[in-house]
Amino acid sequence: MNHSEHNYPLSSIFTEGFFRFLLFILLFISLLYQQKNLILISILLLVMFYGLKFWSTFSVKNIHYSFDAEKKKGFPGESIVLQAVVFNNKLLPIGLKLKIPLDKKLHPFLDSSPADCLCEEGNLLWYDRSSWQWKLTAQQRGCFQIGPPFLETGDLLGFFQQRRYLSQSVEMIIYPKPIFLNFLSSPVKELFGKPGLESPVKDPVYPVATQDYSYGDPAKYIHWKASARHNRLQSKVFEPSSQRKTLFIIDVSSFQKKEDKDLFEKTLEVVAAMAMEFERQGSPYGLLSNGEMVGNGSASLSIATGPEQLSRAMELIARLQMKTAVSIEEILFKEDVMPGGTGCIYSSCTHNKKNTQIAQFLRQHHIPVYFMTARVPRRFIDHSIKFFLLDEIHGGGS
Repeated sequence: MNHSEHNYPLSSIFTEGFFRFLLFILLFISLLYQQKNLILISILLLVMFYGLKFWSTFSVKNIHYSFDAEKKKGFPGESIVLQAVVFNNKLLPIGLKLKIPLDKKLHPFLDSSPADCLCEEGNLLWYDRSSWQWKLTAQQRGCFQIGPPFLETGDLLGFFQQRRYLSQSVEMIIYPKPIFLNFLSSPVKELFGKPGLESPVKDPVYPVATQDYSYGDPAKYIHWKASARHNRLQSKVFEPSSQRKTLFIIDVSSFQKKEDKDLFEKTLEVVAAMAMEFERQGSPYGLLSNGEMVGNGSASLSIATGPEQLSRAMELIARLQMKTAVSIEEILFKEDVMPGGTGCIYSSCTHNKKNTQIAQFLRQHHIPVYFMTARVPRRFIDHSIKFFLLDEIHGGGS
């Protein structure tokens, strides 16, 4: 595999206009003085030049390609396999160079040096096909673009090339590094209850049986598989629940102000691990942040549970950048982002006055909150704020 720049000079003096001008001058002088050998050489060179030019012009026609990855989501350190196939669907053989621009944070497998391009070259005969495969690894969380690739085709001698940009590109989503969690009993017990019969509210997260459908029951509670089995409409019977829903809030501005990328990544690893743990327990959860997203998406995820919820949460965390899009107060104070019965885990770099204001605001709305911070100032004495340190819950890599 060869890594080089995206643009490089053409390979011969035959491509220079000044040289072509000299050939015509040579031919004119040869004809003027009737030098047969020079006339023959001049004509052969001009025929060769324009023949190769014509060859190069048509080399880019009827080229079919495919470019994709075996998987587009993964974790740091995992190998990602890219595949590219190019088919020359014509009688004219061609020279070929394939280049795929690459994010510098992606590394060719077993190659620690960064590369900004994957490059391959060769020749394709008539109706010939070539395929290539690369293994890449990403050592950190993020959203990375591979491509779009471009082809440079030309004559087999390499005198002329035609560049063709391909529209297809691949977006690679790398989740935070998997870690173990040292779960603290207090946040888990206080923020997350368990299903019970104490509440008269039906919780659609916990269907426990079915019964004959009654007129007036919501259509969304119909159990279609059970209805097919019994040959009549069946509706779900739900267990009342006192389980609290959870919203993870990530204050990007606190990390950006401290310019601490490592603590930001460590916090996201904990949030991702907690989301996976809550998904395993069946606890509804959501995400909210004031950070910018790769791809200009929304840094918010409604509270829910299920495999799709986990996939959306992990992708949101992967796309989140340590750049503030809006103040967290503007999101919390002006938008109704938290339904009733919600508990919060608020992640920030350190405690400050803003945390106290947010805690007071949430308490006014009867929303319990725990703060997960990397640092606590020595002068911090507000005992009404419940918090735990990032290092207390971060259990290290899995």
